[in-house]
Amino acid sequence: MITRRAMLHLGGLSGLALLSGCGFQPLYGQQASGGAVSPELAAIEINEIGEGTERRIGQILKNELIDRFTAGQGRQPKRYRLLVEIDQSTAALQIQSNDTVTRFNLALNADFALYDSTSMTLLYSSTARATGSYDVVESEYATLVAEQATAEDAARDLSGTITNLLSLYFARQG
Repeated sequence: MITRRAMLHLGGLSGLALLSGCGFQPLYGQQASGGAVSPELAAIEINEIGEGTERRIGQILKNELIDRFTAGQGRQPKRYRLLVEIDQSTAALQIQSNDTVTRFNLALNADFALYDSTSMTLLYSSTARATGSYDVVESEYATLVAEQATAEDAARDLSGTITNLLSLYFARQG
């Protein structure tokens, strides 16, 4: 008699077989061709991100992108240049009947473009967005810390989205 666990295992294996038959290739790790997308990401030089009040979040985003692009890779010659512009905004999310805002939404938008580093030819451009929310409390300091933590989390999410979009671009290029 086949147990429920064995049925789930067989179902998972048959699902993987179907995926491999339709041309599915993993985006991360080893692909069928034996290579990975990461060496292309490791060859990207990233500009300074953010100006003025957005400089701190821009630096966090840049560091996150560098970590994601170079994970497991040695030093690579820079063949690409990534220009990223960010815009951070907040909007009231929860307003009490006395017009007191008790919760804010924070949005971090990025417009980015990938260029060939030698010819400065535009190869790919897109936008990415990450959002988060934070509570407004009596302590202004606690509210400021919550806003900064939300912005940092949004920067980390944004770095993942940008990495995925660039990985897809390189995977489609073959």
